[in-house]
Amino acid sequence: MLSRPDMTLVSRTAGLEALRPEWEALWQEAPKATPFQSPAWLIPWWRHIGEGELLTLALREEGLLVGLLPLYVHAAGDGVRRLFPLGIGTTDYLDAIIRPGHEADVMAEAFRQLAALADRFDVAEWPQLRPGSPLMEPAPAGWTSRVAPDTPCPATPLPSSLDALVSVVSRKTLRDLRTVRKRAAEAGEPHWRTADAETIGPIFDALLRLHAARWETRQEPGVLDSPAVQAAHRAALPELLRAGLLRLQALHLNGEVVAVLYALLDPPQRRARRVYLYISGFDPALDRLSPGMLLVGHALEQAVSEGFATLDFLRGQEPYKYFWGAADAPSFRRILHPPTGQRP
Repeated sequence: MLSRPDMTLVSRTAGLEALRPEWEALWQEAPKATPFQSPAWLIPWWRHIGEGELLTLALREEGLLVGLLPLYVHAAGDGVRRLFPLGIGTTDYLDAIIRPGHEADVMAEAFRQLAALADRFDVAEWPQLRPGSPLMEPAPAGWTSRVAPDTPCPATPLPSSLDALVSVVSRKTLRDLRTVRKRAAEAGEPHWRTADAETIGPIFDALLRLHAARWETRQEPGVLDSPAVQAAHRAALPELLRAGLLRLQALHLNGEVVAVLYALLDPPQRRARRVYLYISGFDPALDRLSPGMLLVGHALEQAVSEGFATLDFLRGQEPYKYFWGAADAPSFRRILHPPTGQRP
């Protein structure tokens, strides 16, 4: 490294918004960045869900943004000030965004700067990190670091054609899919509709209704129950749609929306693209039609037809994911304590 990257500390929401064009360009350049690191996802999250002190590091070399660590400090009821990544809680993959080839230099400077800011937080907690994440880079001397396994994210590698699906998904699951499709056809006139700019609001409303109805049968609130979470999604959805990162699909039966799938997509120019199955909702009164299987089966076949490489079920080891040929992909939680009494 000929010179250290220059760091700008972003501590106000307006500063985060001002970063959007550079952030978007950097995100496009990072081949492993998911939609969950995009400004379309994280800025609405911070505006509506985030609580605490924004502590985001923007690192540049010769004026070019080469690294972004979207972080904030949250003081919990126990009095501990934790340095979290933006998006925690509602986001399945968390990470920094770094231009390829700059990972070691950017993280070395980021650790140096965070050491200088150590009076603002007590511990850094970075969950849901994938293997190879920049946030897994070795910490300098003086930091203490502990890494533990976090919740796996099952994913299915997709074949190149629908005819080859049987090489990934069991014959029984494919046979069951044909059976439930036949039942749905006998029950009415099923058809799919993908949200566009005009229908995105009504389809999201249907998702909220169906998701809540499903969780009411368990006498529990769903993850979409919070008004703040709903507001973040309402703000993010149009931006994700414009960026080509959203697939929000409704299954209609006899003119009624009976199931909705909310998925995110890697951008079109990305190699080995993934579909991320984020959340779904369906009418619990139609359990006999297996709407969950209809949703996943449709998403799977569409992803194969469009040349996607992976169907990512995101975190959680629910049994149904493995019916579709998914295998666990590891993730990690890193906990770091900064050095004391050090300044750059």
